[in-house]
Amino acid sequence: MDPAQFRSIYGSEYPDAVTLQGVRMALEREGRFIRVYSNRELRSGTEISRFQDGSAQIGLAQLEAEWATWPGRDKMDFCKSCSWLKGNPDLPAILRHLMREGDCDHWSSIAWSVAEQLPKEEAFTNLAGALLRLTGGTANITQAIARTRHRDAKRVLRSHLDILWGSADLWLDDPFLNWRAFDATCCISHLLEVGAKRGDLESKVRKLSKHACKANRESCSKFLHEHYRWIPRQVDP
Repeated sequence: MDPAQFRSIYGSEYPDAVTLQGVRMALEREGRFIRVYSNRELRSGTEISRFQDGSAQIGLAQLEAEWATWPGRDKMDFCKSCSWLKGNPDLPAILRHLMREGDCDHWSSIAWSVAEQLPKEEAFTNLAGALLRLTGGTANITQAIARTRHRDAKRVLRSHLDILWGSADLWLDDPFLNWRAFDATCCISHLLEVGAKRGDLESKVRKLSKHACKANRESCSKFLHEHYRWIPRQVDP
């Protein structure tokens, strides 16, 4: 994409600032792989991969040679950005490297790319293994497992939902969001994607729709209203 196209999307000030949906956000941080923009007054922000505009480039050999020396922020920024390497012949091998050498946060960030870029059996095996090692924040992984459409996806997601359902902190209120309950809501949504029967999950959905945390009730509506019309629809402000 040439600079004129970027300015048509992000505004004439790009890359020093971006304007999205009428909100101007100034450049807050420029990392090796990502530019971070924010408007603190309006509490708005966005991140743009530098692979998108070509201002960052990397190949497999460089990644393998340098990964261990990168600071944590660069590793995380790279994982959040690497979906923009789609079409790069090195991308599948890069994802394999990240699944071997990365940690849970890295796996969560690249999960969708793993599901899209690696062969189905390999992608599913990697993602199902990652799911067993995560202690929280599993929504991206369960989404990617569903994306593989693997024959065992439903079984793995159902087993994970059972684990979440037995968590002691599942029903705790939270001033922001109960992440365990959010993972459960997302897991149900992804189970429905791979053919689980709505009736088999409805009792759990009813409990999540009445969660003590307001944000969890809203996420239940957002992700599951189309499957369970009795859930009150949330209207965005």
